[in-house]
Amino acid sequence: MRRSSWRRVWLRTVAGLGWLCASACGEQLDVGSDLLWTARFEGDSFVEWTSVTGGGTFIAPSSNLVEPTSDRVHQGKHAAKVTITTPADGSQATANLVRSGNLPDEAFYSSWYYLPQTAQVGGYWVLMKFRMRTTADDPTSDTELYDIDLKSLASGEMALMIYDHSQGKELALSVTDPVVPAGGTWFQIEAFYRDASDATGRLTVWLDGKEVADVVKPTGTPGWVEWDAGSVGESLTPQTVTVYVDDCAISRTRVGPAGRLAM
Repeated sequence: MRRSSWRRVWLRTVAGLGWLCASACGEQLDVGSDLLWTARFEGDSFVEWTSVTGGGTFIAPSSNLVEPTSDRVHQGKHAAKVTITTPADGSQATANLVRSGNLPDEAFYSSWYYLPQTAQVGGYWVLMKFRMRTTADDPTSDTELYDIDLKSLASGEMALMIYDHSQGKELALSVTDPVVPAGGTWFQIEAFYRDASDATGRLTVWLDGKEVADVVKPTGTPGWVEWDAGSVGESLTPQTVTVYVDDCAISRTRVGPAGRLAM
């Protein structure tokens, strides 16, 4: 059965009022004045997430891990190492970096990922997600919206897919089974998300700069957006999987694979 909604329990406190981290952030991505926020982990911590309102980590059960690391990095000296172990009973394992609320109704969201290994996906494996509220100022109305997942191919490779909770189904992509690299290459997932309760709602997704999906339909209720980057899985083989995350950004213009705003 596909994943369901749950209420958030924060495992790290959150504070702060600005978009940008005031200290310990290291060199920023060169994406110009349209950059709203970035996390490069160069302080060897998650201060870029925890220093803003609605930012932090969500881990369930607590045996899963989100930790700063220098093992694998996209740029700089540090990244986030995200490890989950999916229970044998088929329940969900989650380890996410989260931004919720205090986000624009439309923006570009970018993260880089490194997969040390492939996995056989019996249920699902989510790397990025958008959540919504049916009532913007009611925290009990949080619910799932879009998941950007990995799925297993018969070739043994892994491909990107998108699951739409509002329709309860996998969406058709403009590129059939876009393969993501494993075991040696970082790749970028970037999404444009417009939060709208009418037909102007939109989700556009790029993999390494190539558009793979463009969905135009009502999305959430304007005024509250949640964006997660990390790892959410069910029924994976092996049960324990790791993904590295680096150079996360929220911008008013595309970041693109070069780490600069696209013209």
